[in-house]
Amino acid sequence: MIPKKHILLEDVTAIPAECVTKAKEHLELIRETSDANLIFLHCYHIMKLGGLDAEVPRLVVFGQQSMGKTTVLDFIMGGPIGYSSTDTGTKQPVVIIMRPLEALYDVARAMQVNIDAQDLNDGTIWSLFNGKLMDIRGVQDAMRIHMQAMGERIIADELEVEVFVPNGVNAIFVDLPGIKDDSKAGAEFTRNVVKNYVKNNPNDLYILVKKSSDDPANWPWSLREFITTSPPTGLGLSPHQTVVVGTRAREFLINEKTDIRTVDQLLDRVLKRTVLDSKGNMLPLHLLELFSLSIQAKESGDFNSNKAEMKRQIASGNRDVEDMIRNAFEPSQSSVGIDGMSVVDRLVEMFSIGGFLSSLDSKYQSLVASTFHSLERRLIRKKMELERTLQILEQRMNKFSPQSLRESVSLFIRQFVEVVQKMITGNYTIMKLPVEPEKFLNYYGGNLRDNLEDGNELALNLFPQGELYDPSFYDKISERTESLYNKKLTMMDSVKPGRYVRYFTNKINSHMFGLIEPPRRNKGTAAKEVGIESYMTNDYGPDEMINVEFIQVSNGQENSIHRNIDRSRISLLTPLPSVAVDQISVPLYAWHKTQSSTGWILVRPIIIDRLPPEIIVQKSNYREVEISNKQVAFRYLDVGESSNIDDVDIDAATDKLNGVAIAGKKDKDGDKSARDGDKTATSKDGDKAAGESTNSKVDGKGNHYLYYTTCSEIYVEDPKVVPYYSSALEMVSGEHAEAHLLNQLAITNICHWLKFQIKHMEPEIQYTSEVIYQMLRSVHHVVDRADWEPLIADLVQSNVRGALLHAARLSACAAAAALRRVLKAALSEAFRCMQNSDCDQTLYCLSESVHFQEQIDQLSEEFCRQKAMDCCGAMMDLIMEQTYSIQFDVAVDIFDYCYQFEKYFVSKAGYRSLMGEALYRVRENFAMRKRRLAMNDIFEKSDARTSLELIYEEVKVQFWATKMLLASPLATKLYTHFIKDVVDRDANDIDDTASRTDADLESFLQKSILYEYVDGNMVVRSSTRMAQDYDVNSKYDRFAQHVEDTKNSLEYVTTALEAISAMKRADGGPEFVTNLDKDLFGGAGMVGTPGQAA
Repeated sequence: MIPKKHILLEDVTAIPAECVTKAKEHLELIRETSDANLIFLHCYHIMKLGGLDAEVPRLVVFGQQSMGKTTVLDFIMGGPIGYSSTDTGTKQPVVIIMRPLEALYDVARAMQVNIDAQDLNDGTIWSLFNGKLMDIRGVQDAMRIHMQAMGERIIADELEVEVFVPNGVNAIFVDLPGIKDDSKAGAEFTRNVVKNYVKNNPNDLYILVKKSSDDPANWPWSLREFITTSPPTGLGLSPHQTVVVGTRAREFLINEKTDIRTVDQLLDRVLKRTVLDSKGNMLPLHLLELFSLSIQAKESGDFNSNKAEMKRQIASGNRDVEDMIRNAFEPSQSSVGIDGMSVVDRLVEMFSIGGFLSSLDSKYQSLVASTFHSLERRLIRKKMELERTLQILEQRMNKFSPQSLRESVSLFIRQFVEVVQKMITGNYTIMKLPVEPEKFLNYYGGNLRDNLEDGNELALNLFPQGELYDPSFYDKISERTESLYNKKLTMMDSVKPGRYVRYFTNKINSHMFGLIEPPRRNKGTAAKEVGIESYMTNDYGPDEMINVEFIQVSNGQENSIHRNIDRSRISLLTPLPSVAVDQISVPLYAWHKTQSSTGWILVRPIIIDRLPPEIIVQKSNYREVEISNKQVAFRYLDVGESSNIDDVDIDAATDKLNGVAIAGKKDKDGDKSARDGDKTATSKDGDKAAGESTNSKVDGKGNHYLYYTTCSEIYVEDPKVVPYYSSALEMVSGEHAEAHLLNQLAITNICHWLKFQIKHMEPEIQYTSEVIYQMLRSVHHVVDRADWEPLIADLVQSNVRGALLHAARLSACAAAAALRRVLKAALSEAFRCMQNSDCDQTLYCLSESVHFQEQIDQLSEEFCRQKAMDCCGAMMDLIMEQTYSIQFDVAVDIFDYCYQFEKYFVSKAGYRSLMGEALYRVRENFAMRKRRLAMNDIFEKSDARTSLELIYEEVKVQFWATKMLLASPLATKLYTHFIKDVVDRDANDIDDTASRTDADLESFLQKSILYEYVDGNMVVRSSTRMAQDYDVNSKYDRFAQHVEDTKNSLEYVTTALEAISAMKRADGGPEFVTNLDKDLFGGAGMVGTPGQAA
C-alpha cells in the first residue's frame, strides 16, 4: 500500500513489502535505459512509493483564476492536451505525468488491456485516470464528475492523471487550484491549500501566471501579502525557484503604445509589473503572447490539429510582439546597458518564447541537480542509520529466548533498584536526561508539604481507627506550626532603624558595632519591585538587606561606612540601662563597646560577676534608679583567644565593603548621643571608653583582669532576635523545605519536621481530681500515705499515646510518600533506559509490557506501605519502651551530659560554665520538688490542689525528658527504614559468603514477581506463565514485524539511492523543455532558445 501523506526521508520507518517490490521494478527499468527524462520519471515513482514524492522537483503552475494558467500549462506540456473540460474548475492539486504515446503499450500490457494500433495513429491522446485507460474525452467526463462531486470543497490531496501524448516527453507537472478573489466563496481555503502545498514541496519549480498588464502594486492587500511575504502569512517564494509569466503580451504592448513613446519608458513600465519576494528581490518576469483555441477545438480531442494551430498562433504572436518592440517605439539614446544588452534586446528577451524556455530550463536543471545531490547524501545517511538500527534489532532478536524470561525479570529488578539507590543518594545525574532537570523534579519530586499531605492520606488509609491516628491531627499540627511561625514573625519586628547591632566578621574574628539605618532603595525600582508603599516606609521587608552604619574615629573625626548586610549575620544589641531589671542576673554575659587601634568601633564579649548596688537596690525595692553613668566591673572573655584585641586589623573588614561611601562627620558627639538607646548620659568621649575611662586591676586569682566602665557602654544581646523564614515549613526544616526533591534530603526534611513537632509538644490530656486520687498507689501497711510516682508514669504514658504517636505515624507515612515518589521516578527512568539501550529482546518486551509496568508500579506502592507499617511499629515500640521505663532522674542526667560536653568541647579559658550552673540549679530544683511531694499529704483537703499541681508539673518534666530521649532515635528509625534498608544491602552473616546480599526492595520485588502462592505454599512461577501474563510472545511478534519493516525500509532506501545515483550520472539531466522546443520549432530555435543556450 502506497503511503498517501508526504513524509520526510528522516522519518521513514516502515515501507510495505509491495512498495519495495514495485520500487525494484522501476530500478530494473532504470538500468535498461539511458534516457534521462525516463530515469527521472522512474525516480519520481520510486520516491512516491515511500511517500517521498515531495523530494523530487516538479514544475508547478499556479496563479489567479482566469489569468491564462491552463494556456501556460498546455504550452509547457507541448500542446493543448485538455485533460479537463472548459467548465471544470480545479479544486485540488492535479499531478499530470506526461508520457510518450509509445509508452502506452507497456502500460496496457501490464493492465492486460488490448489497444488497437489504429487508435494510436489518429492523434488521439490517451490517459490513465483512477486506474482506468481512456481517451481524452473520457478523462474530461471523469474529471467533470469528480470535481462536481466535490461541490464547493477545496482539498489538499493530490489527484494524479497520466497522459500519453504523440511525440511527447517524460515530464511531471502540477496544476494548483486558481487563487480566488476575496469576495468569492472559498478564497481563504484555496489560499491555504496553495500555501500548504508550497510548504510541503520546497523543491518544486513554481510558475506564477498573471496578466502582463497587472501591476502588483494594485493587487489587493491580502493577495499581495499572500504571494510576496514569507511564511506563515505568505508563500515565501525565492527567485531561484520561481518564474513569473505574464500572458496577453500583445494586448499589453498595444495599450502601452497609447501612453508612451520610447523603449526606455516601455522597459520602465515592464519593470513595474515585476513581483518582489519577501526580501525585496525581483522574481524573473517573462511576458508572453501564447494562443487561444476555440471551445470546439479544445473539446474535439484532435491533438495534432490543435497543436499545429497552437504553434501557428505562437509563432505569429511572437513575430508581432518583436516587431512592435523594435518598430512601434522610439529607440533608446544609450546603445548598451550595464548588463551588456541594449534596451531593445532586453525587452525582446523578456517577451520571447525562447527566452522564457531558456530561463525555465536552466532553473529547472539547476534545481534538479542541487536537490538530487542533497537527496543522495540524505539517503546515504538514512541507509547507515537503518543499517545500525537493523543490527541492534537483530542482536535483540538473536538474544530472545523464553527460558531467559526469569533472568530478564531479575535483571530488570536489579537495574531498577540501582536507579533507586543512585537517585536517593544523589548520584543519578538528572542533568543528562532528555527533559530539563527542573521539569523532571517538578513532575516527580515533592516538597515537604507534598509529602506530609500524601503521608496524611496514607495514614488515614493504614489506620482507619480514630484511636490509632486522629483524622484531624494533620490540620491541628499544621495550625500549631503556623501559629509558631506567626509568633516568630512578630519577634522579627525588632529589626528597625535606630537599633544597635553586632556584626561578626569571620575574616578578622571580631565583632563590629553598628547602627541600623533606614533602607537604601532605588526610586526607579522600588515602586516596581516592592511597591510604592514599601518605598515610603522605613520598615524592612522580610527579604530585604539591612543597611548598617559602622563608625571609625580618627584624630577626633568620625567617618561612617554603610553596607547592606543579610539579617542572618547581625544580632541586635540593647544598652544595659534599657534592659528590664527583672531580666538582669549574674553571671551576666554582655558586650562592651570599645575602639580598636585603627579607630573602628567594635564590641567585645564580657562577663559581669557582680551587679552595681543601684541595680540590686532597684530589684529589691522596685524603685527606678538611673544607672547609665554608674560604674560596673567586668572581665573580657576573649583574652584567651587574643591577648590584645587592638592588634587586630579592623581595616581588613573594609576590603569586603563594595560600593560604600565614606563621609566625614565632625563634631557629632551630640548627634551620636541622641541616637543612643539610653539617651540620658554617656561618656564625653564614648568611643575612647576602653582607652581612657576604663580602669583595671588584677583579680584575686592573679590571672584575670577586672575592668570598669559605665553601664551605658555595656550592651546585652537581644534574645528575641530569630532568623527569618519565608514560610512555616522553612522554619521547621530549613531553606530546602520548599524544594521538590527525590533524594535523601526529602527524608531529612521529614526528620526535621518530626523533631520540631516533638520539641513543641506538651502534655495535653488532664484528668479530674477523682481520677488522680483513684490512681494513687497505696503504701503497704500505711494508712495516711500514698505513692505518687507510679501515677506519674501512667499520666506520661496516656499523653504519649496521643500527639507523639500520631506525629510518629504521620512522619513514617510521609517518608513512605517521599520514597514512593523516588520509586515512581526511578521506574520511569528504568523503562526509558531499557527501551533506549542495547538490551536483549526479552528485556525489551518486558519494558513495553503494560501489565508488567502496572505490576511493578503496584508492588512499589505496596512496598512503601509495608515500610510505613514496619516503621510505625518500630517507632511505637521505641516510644512504649521509653515510657514504660521512666527514670525520674533522667533530666538531671541530660543536663549532666550537656555539662560534660560543654566542659570538653565548648568551654575555654576565661569562660564560666553555663551548663555547670544549670546542672546545679536542676539538681537543687529536683531535690526540692521531691521533698515537697514527700511532705505533702495527698489526703488532706487543704493541700489537695497543691499536690495536683506538683503532680502535673512532674508529668511535664517527665514528658519533656521522654521526648528529648525519643527525638533522635525516632528520626533514626525513619532513616533506617526508608534510606538504609533501601540503599544498603543486607549482611546478616558476614562470614557466610553464600548468604544473599539483595537489597530489601530487590528481595521484595523478586519474591512478589518470580514466586506465587499455591495452596498456601510459595512456588516458582513458570516462564511460560509469565510470558503469557506479560504478553511477551505477541510483543515478540510485533518486534519481528518491526525488524521486517526495518529490513524493507533499508531495502527501499538502497533502491532509491541507486536510482538517484543513476539519475545523477545521466547526461544532461531531464531535458524535457529542450525537447519541447525542438518539437515546437523544428530545432531551428528562436532568440535565446535553450538549444542555443546549451
